[in-house]
Parts: sequence; structure tokens; C-alpha cells
Amino acid sequence: MNVFFLIFSSFLVLEIAAHQKKFTVWRVQPTTQDQVDILQNLYMHDVKLDFWKSPSEAGKEVHVMISDEKTPKFLQEMDDNSIAHSVMIDDVQKVIVEQKEKRDKLRKQVRLHDWREQKVQFNLAQYHSFADVINYLNSLAITYPELVSVQPIGTTHEGRQIPLIKITNKRNGGTKRGIWVDGGIHAREWVSPSTVLYFIHQLVTQYDKDAQIRQFVDTLEWYIVPLLNPDGYEYSRSSNDPEIRLWRKNRSPPKCIQQATGLFQPPTTTCCQGVDLNRNFDWFFGQVGSSTDPCSEIYQGAYAFSEPETAAVRDFVQRHRISTFLTFHSYSQILMYPFGHQVRTYSNDLNDLRSTALSAAQALNSVYNTQYKVGTGADTLYPASGGSEDWAKGKAHVKYSFLFELRPEEQVWDGFLLAENQIIPTARETWEAVKVIAAKTIELPSNTHRAPPKRCVDHDSLCPSWAQGGACENWPEMRLRCPRSCQVCV
Repeated sequence: MNVFFLIFSSFLVLEIAAHQKKFTVWRVQPTTQDQVDILQNLYMHDVKLDFWKSPSEAGKEVHVMISDEKTPKFLQEMDDNSIAHSVMIDDVQKVIVEQKEKRDKLRKQVRLHDWREQKVQFNLAQYHSFADVINYLNSLAITYPELVSVQPIGTTHEGRQIPLIKITNKRNGGTKRGIWVDGGIHAREWVSPSTVLYFIHQLVTQYDKDAQIRQFVDTLEWYIVPLLNPDGYEYSRSSNDPEIRLWRKNRSPPKCIQQATGLFQPPTTTCCQGVDLNRNFDWFFGQVGSSTDPCSEIYQGAYAFSEPETAAVRDFVQRHRISTFLTFHSYSQILMYPFGHQVRTYSNDLNDLRSTALSAAQALNSVYNTQYKVGTGADTLYPASGGSEDWAKGKAHVKYSFLFELRPEEQVWDGFLLAENQIIPTARETWEAVKVIAAKTIELPSNTHRAPPKRCVDHDSLCPSWAQGGACENWPEMRLRCPRSCQVCV
């Protein structure tokens, strides 16, 4: 019986392997606008194609991940339209597995990097779980209570609290300008939260060693969310399957649509999960560069701020004096300022935004000679509405709003699968750009503040239960998050 079971198991493994999809990333090079339009049509309407780098204009590369069963049709269409293409990553899952094995091996070795700090041990040179991030933030709050506090700003569909760390010198009172920083809005962009964690490390652990950082922490309030999409991030970490590792959206409940299959055939029902959070903000919502198909990678959601993650950003930013809004993505090495919903569309203070962005990109370049493009999302990539940086500028009226597309550049093969040895170089150079923007924020006149609304309302549906459990007394930040339940105001 045992022998039969072993033989049966072997056949089962072989059967599964035989039916396992192989995913390949193709590098596509359109040279005419007609070719770009063909790729744009595929991007908007073929949900089976996962565009890592979307079509924008002639001469700019497009990267797309395709399963082996869909590859022949895609390649035939490329050949029929004389669109050049080549393999960028032959077997995505093989690369994912190899990188995981390498990470597991390195974790067993002692490594000397920027992360080694006496009071709080945390390896900044590796990709961490959401639980590791939470523990790190809480350890900083305990170790540096005069500089750090941690609070939730919302709760995800799967019940995870979205953590925000506030960094400022609490001994310095008075009104301070705020800088918002977020990472990980797209699940598969792992280098984004890792880079933001490096910023946190610099602001906290270098406070006593660096005069400029001390000024940043004394005169500014930093509101940092390293992982805005923890559900999607943890899902992307849960498997070596490319369709899971390369997950982009959040994990909102499945939405179902009916699709016609023929004149005399009943329609089929397809259900898909997740919303692209960076299409869910209230800035020309649903007008361009997003989809109403829940199976699309760029599904915009049912309505603006339909998702708890985006609503949490909106609620927090509107309640605080935010002068600068920074959001971090990957990849392409671009520093963007508003607006991204339409080409050649800018804010009234374009000169301020552009000069600051150029100075930041120059500072970034000075570290490792990394080249960044500077411009709006529409001008440098493609028009897309519903983005957070556009909403922050256009609706929340922050002064400086920027989106960073981090390493690698488009010619590099690894795309979203950036190796861990690139984390620290990416974070170091990007921190230099952030310092330029922070210095500009300090220089702003005091009348650029936007006064927060004075309302006595809770900002989370769980406030009453948290208050009943004693959180108001044990968690000072509850007084800001849940003023009504904590009876701070009436």
C-alpha cells in the first residue's frame, strides 16, 4: 500500500508539473504610433496580459508578462504588425524561486549594512513580512518615545491595520509643516516599502548624529506609511506562482461580471478580486488609464475612495497640515509631479514643482549616477486618472506632491523582481532626493498651511470598540484617531 501511494504521488507531481503554466516577460519595442495604439488596446482590454511597463509612446519599451498558453496568439499579433519583441525573462517562476533561495541563504549569514544599529536590530537590506514591519515600527516607538509614535489609520478588507509612524521632536511644540510618505500601494513593488523603511531608519537613528536630519525632525512632522496595501503585499509573498508574486491590486472581495459568449449561448459569469488603489483616488476618477473590468490590473473600483486603504489616506491628509506628499512606486526611474490625467496639464505653481523635482533628481544622481526622468505621469509615461499624487495636489491642496518610480530602469531585465542587493543603493540615493524636498518644505512661508477642519468625529469604524477596550488611556494617538469615542471633543 505504501509503495502504491508513493507511485501515485509521483504521478500526481508529474501531472501537476505538466499542467503548470510558464510565464515569460517580453520586451516589446513599438516604433510608430499605430503600434503603440495596438498595444494600448491590449493593455486596456486583454486582462490575461500583465503589463509590467505599459505602452506610452513610440520608441519607449513595453514589458508584458504572458502565460505560455497565451504567447502564440500574442506573438502572432506582434509579427502581423511588425512590432519588434524579444524575451526579457524566459521563466518568471524560475527567477522567483532562485531569488527566494538566495534570500533564504543570505539570512543565515552575518551581513554588515546600514541596518546595523545598536538599539533596534532590523536588516534594511532585505524584504520583510508585514509582521516584521509592524514589529520594527513598534520597537522604534518604544525605544525612541520622544521622537516616534505609531498608530493605525484604517483597517483593510482582510482585517489588517494600516500602520502610520509619526516622527517629530515632541519636545518642540507649536505648529509644524507635515510631510506625508507612503510606500507599497502596489503589492508587487517590494522595493518601495523597503526604501521607505530606510527613510524611517535615517530620521530616527541619525537624529543625534546628523544636523540636517535633526532639523528635519525638529521642525517637521513626518507621517509615514511604509505599507499602504498590506493585504496585497502579504498575498504577493505567499507563493512562488508568478500570478501571485506579481499581484498588483489590493484584496477587495470578488466582483462578478457577465460576458456574452454568443448569439444563442447563455452569458458566462467571471469573478475577480482586487482594486488598483492608484486609480481609486478622486481626481478625474475613471476617465482615463483605468478600467471598469474587475479582472483588469487597473480596475478603478466601484467609486472614488471605495477602498479602505485610499479612504484612510484621504481622511488622514484632510485632518492634518500636510505641505508635502510623497508616494513611492517601482519601476522606471521617473520623478513625477502633477498632473497625470492629461498630457501638458500642470498646476499653477509648475515652476516650483519642476525646479524642486530637478534638484531632487540631481541629488539622487550624485550618489550612484542613476538617471531619472522628470515630468508629469502623462508626459513621461501615459495619462492615467485617479492617482494619489494628483489628488493630493488638486483636491487636498498640498504644495509639493511627487511620485517616485524607483529602480530599475526600463532596459534592466528584472523589473519588479529586483534583487535584495539593490535595496540599500536604491534607498540611499532616493533619500538624497527626499532631503532636497524636505529642505524646500521647511523654506515654505507659514501661510501655505491648510488648516484642518474642526469636527468632532471618529475616523475609523472600530473606534467605539477600541475605546471600550481601554485604548484611549493606553494609546495616546487614539485621541487623534478617535476623538469622539475618547471624549476629547463633543
